[in-house]
Order: sequence, then structure tokens, then C-alpha cells
Amino acid sequence: MVFLLSLILMITAPVAHIILCSLHIAGRISLSIILITLICFLLGIVLPVLASYLDIINLPPGTKCATPSVGFAFLGISLTAVVIPVSTIIFSVITYYKKKKLNNSVA
Repeated sequence: MVFLLSLILMITAPVAHIILCSLHIAGRISLSIILITLICFLLGIVLPVLASYLDIINLPPGTKCATPSVGFAFLGISLTAVVIPVSTIIFSVITYYKKKKLNNSVA
């Protein structure tokens, strides 16, 4: 159960970034892509560290090495460091072309 919670915490920030940027492009939220990216970057650092901490707390007594538990932090932060910048670039390009198309159709 703790492993599943740790996995969910690791992927929450990148998934939230993709969902929030999609909502921004659809016009459902007014947050800018930059603000969404900053919030998700912070979450992408905090949540994997929290996942590691929760896994370390739930280790059985007598466990001498918690290296795999710390791996949650590295894996989650690495996932955040790859997915969020790539999706930011993609969604920024989509937003740019959407605004460009809207301006051309008005003129």
C-alpha cells in the first residue's frame, strides 16, 4: 500500500502539469503556463521527497539500509526534470500557434 502511495506521489506533479496546461489551452483556467510550471516544479521536488520519507518511516524494524527508499526521491525528481520542461515547451508552442491562428482569422 505504501509503495502504491509512493508511486502516486512521484507522478502527481508531471501529470498535474499536463492536465493543468491542457485546461489552460482549452480556456478553462486562467493560470499562465509559467505559473503552472513553477507550481508543478515545486510539487515535483516536494512530493517525491515526501514519498521517500513515508517509505522510510514504514520500513520494518531492524532494516539497516534505506537506499531503495531514497530512490523514490531521485526517480520522482528525475521524472519531473524531464517531463515538465518538455511538456512546457510543447504547450507553449501550441499556445503560440493557437494565438497566431486566432489573430490571423480576426484580421
